[in-house]
Amino acid sequence: MPRRRDPLSEFNIWPAFTDALGGLVMVLVFLITVFVITEVLIGRDILGKDNAIGQLQRTVNHLERLAGDAEKEAVRLRGQVRSLEATVGERDTLLAQLRDELAAVRAARELLDAAKSKAEQSLTGAQEQAALLGARAERLAAELERLNRALAANRQELTQRDAVIVEQQGRIEALDSALKKKLLERVEELEKYASEFFGRLREVFANNPDIKVVGDRFVFQSEVLFASGEATLSNSGSGDLDKFAMVYQQLAARLPPDLPVIIEVQGHTDRAPIRGGRFPSNWELSTARAQQVVNYLIQQGVPPQRLAAVGMGEYHPIDPVDHPDAYRRNRRIELKITSR
Repeated sequence: MPRRRDPLSEFNIWPAFTDALGGLVMVLVFLITVFVITEVLIGRDILGKDNAIGQLQRTVNHLERLAGDAEKEAVRLRGQVRSLEATVGERDTLLAQLRDELAAVRAARELLDAAKSKAEQSLTGAQEQAALLGARAERLAAELERLNRALAANRQELTQRDAVIVEQQGRIEALDSALKKKLLERVEELEKYASEFFGRLREVFANNPDIKVVGDRFVFQSEVLFASGEATLSNSGSGDLDKFAMVYQQLAARLPPDLPVIIEVQGHTDRAPIRGGRFPSNWELSTARAQQVVNYLIQQGVPPQRLAAVGMGEYHPIDPVDHPDAYRRNRRIELKITSR
């Protein structure tokens, strides 16, 4: 029978301790190894972080420098922006001006186009007119050539006529001289007749202050011949005209038939307007009185071809003053010797 061993006597703790110690050593070695590895890794990490921090610091410093440069650039850019904004304002103003100028140019262009169109139309018309004028010029040139030939043909004939013209010119001058002499003689005869005629009238009416000779005129105051506003001869006026006709008849026998003597009877009034009556104005009244005298002288034998009636109205006064005496002097019948 086997021997039974005592468990306590047979229990050996050393292997277990050795095993435990070996395990602990292995754990410690492991821990140390882990620690070392960790330290190494941590060191590397710290070193990497330091490098990274240095790099970051350098980057930060670089970025700060860049930020400073960027700020300066920003300031510069803000200045440029303000400058550009001012430039943009100027550009807008200039653009507005350019737009206005463009509108003006377009308007001027439209006017020029219209003027050009009108000028082209005018040019077309002018060209047509020029063509017509050219044709007319050719016709005129041909006509001028024909006239030059006719003129050359007539020069010879004119040369021949010069002698005749000179001869006729001499005759004309002689006739002109004779005519002037004859006219002078007639004027002298007329003046002699008028002087004698008025001289006789002055003698006949010497005692009548309302009938007188003034220069080359024989003057009756109207009251001698006519009532106020009337053109019918009074009895006393007819008697005075009879005396005038008698003097004319006495001298008529010595009056040459071809002497151009005319007795012009002029009727004159004052300027007081006519109100009512048969004559609407002084002009009609003066004309009617002159005609009445002429008619009466014809009845007394004075040839009608020796008489003329003229109404002068109030437009040839002797005295222009506004006074009754001046009005009386202006109301008159004048008989004047004239020639045709």
